[in-house]
Amino acid sequence: MSGVYDARFFVGEFGGEEAIYQNSPSDYIWHQNDGWFIDRYRQAEIVICTGLGAWEQDGLPSFYKLKEAFDHKNIPAWFAEWGHDVAHDWDWWRKQMPYFLGQMYL
Repeated sequence: MSGVYDARFFVGEFGGEEAIYQNSPSDYIWHQNDGWFIDRYRQAEIVICTGLGAWEQDGLPSFYKLKEAFDHKNIPAWFAEWGHDVAHDWDWWRKQMPYFLGQMYL
């Protein structure tokens, strides 16, 4: 729920550092071609949510890049965009978590 999914935002270029690359999902998923992993992703229930309000702007490019990668790899996931009033803040995460859990486990 909310975040930056591209490690370069925090550390710059990877410089060949595998651990950083593997923790940059907007990059890692694009280059993941191992069928075993892709099948596991396809079997999972994945929800990625972002707001569009205060403090969310830094994460939006990587949110859309990650969504594009999931679409390209045919990995089903729920990419949810909440409104411009939804900030990168605990108040919203406290609302989002019960909402998504309730939707997933009806």
